[in-house]
Amino acid sequence: MTSILYSNYNCPHSLKTSFFLSIKGIKFERVEVDLSSKQQKTPAYLAKNPNGTVPAYEHQDGVLGTSLEVMEYADQYMDGVRLFPDDPDQKAQVLAWMKRGDEDFWDVSHHLYWQLLDPPADGTDWEEVDRLKTKGIRLLQELEAILSTQDYIMGELTAADIVVSVWLYGFRRFDLPENPDDFPYVMTWLDKLTSQPAFQDNYRAKGKPFAEMA
Repeated sequence: MTSILYSNYNCPHSLKTSFFLSIKGIKFERVEVDLSSKQQKTPAYLAKNPNGTVPAYEHQDGVLGTSLEVMEYADQYMDGVRLFPDDPDQKAQVLAWMKRGDEDFWDVSHHLYWQLLDPPADGTDWEEVDRLKTKGIRLLQELEAILSTQDYIMGELTAADIVVSVWLYGFRRFDLPENPDDFPYVMTWLDKLTSQPAFQDNYRAKGKPFAEMA
């Protein structure tokens, strides 16, 4: 069967998963799940992924319901460049960076969106914006120090780069950083990752509507 990625065009978790699969050269059919209408909570979708989230990846052996499950399965059982180290300690470091991406980098990108691009009814909380931007700069400074001595977070391309770059790509919507020249190594690394077809072909890409799968 053709593998299916159930995703949403505006979901970074979907993007990082499709980016990962594409870097490995894995072909898949994309199906668009409409999050705005809560399609991910419908019985039809919950039958596919009981988590009620995207992405989900359906393949010949079943359905994987989180981005991490998809990435680890694809790296272990499918062809293509390896994106998780074999060494257990190094893999633990990759997983730790992925977790930071989905927590710290997500915190900045996600909550700045809801403060600046789609603010609450009672208005933008500028103290919260300052907190988030300060945190974002600290994260950029940490990455800059690492990337000043090596090409990728772990030295070689891994899943850590994929996850962190997807969240960091969103920072640009908030002029973060205000002066990209302050972070030349981060900007070079980010451009190297996000300018390639594996990223561009998946960025805000929509597939066949899930409703047509019924």
